[in-house]
Amino acid sequence: MSAIHLDNRLLHYEVFGRGQPIIFLHSWLGSWRYWVPTMDLASERYRAYALDFWGFGESERTHGDFTISEYVELLYGFMDYMGIQRANLVGHGMGGMVAIRAATQRPEQFMRLMVVAAPFEGAVLGEVLKPGALSRLIGRNNPTNVWAKLIRSIPVDDPEVQQELYEDTESLSEMVVQKVQQSILDTDLRADLEALSETPLLGVYGKKDTIVSPEHAGQFLDNESDRPHQLIELPQANHFPFLEQSNSFNRLLMDFMVSKGTPVELKEEWRRRVSQREYL
Repeated sequence: MSAIHLDNRLLHYEVFGRGQPIIFLHSWLGSWRYWVPTMDLASERYRAYALDFWGFGESERTHGDFTISEYVELLYGFMDYMGIQRANLVGHGMGGMVAIRAATQRPEQFMRLMVVAAPFEGAVLGEVLKPGALSRLIGRNNPTNVWAKLIRSIPVDDPEVQQELYEDTESLSEMVVQKVQQSILDTDLRADLEALSETPLLGVYGKKDTIVSPEHAGQFLDNESDRPHQLIELPQANHFPFLEQSNSFNRLLMDFMVSKGTPVELKEEWRRRVSQREYL
């Protein structure tokens, strides 16, 4: 396990490979472990980092605001500590929200953004995260809860990793989850997207997502804009495209990393498995 101290709090991270840095950011329930298969592939060409936000995984769980703003500052602090001057960001759900806000505030530090199942307006999750839905979402001892059912449906090859995903969710503090959820609901990234005019952004969504609909993302990526933004839907994926359609997702990631702001082109051999909206 690798860890540093920022603001007198333990921050856990892992790093694979060498090369240009990619930082992977996890979602509102989970940890760095969700990214292990993707990091394994990316590490063949890049230096892949993944960290646990405060309140999650092996990082400090007891002290903090546990908000989008705090996690943006955590990301900046991590990069400064590690001597990372510029990086690519890949963020899932809440991690995607953190990536967009961070890149809007410091665009010079980020080369490309790939957001996965990320809401641009937190209020769209009001029904999922409304008061009283917490037990349904993380489901302490509740086998019918939303998140547990999603996790158990993920095709993870390594049973040890899959068990760790269950344990990461089940061990979360309800106080942390409630603070994180409120911050998500209060966050509106529409102005950030308007300001993010130079940085290439790829949004990847599962067409069967039961938490964040790809239609939501389409509302905020203006097809009349000349910003280098692109939206792609994976037709067989739910909320975890990088695990549910890993081959397609990994091809998208690797192509996007070398795209230099141009649209990601669907390869003929996997065109049948992926539906792509027009370049926006």
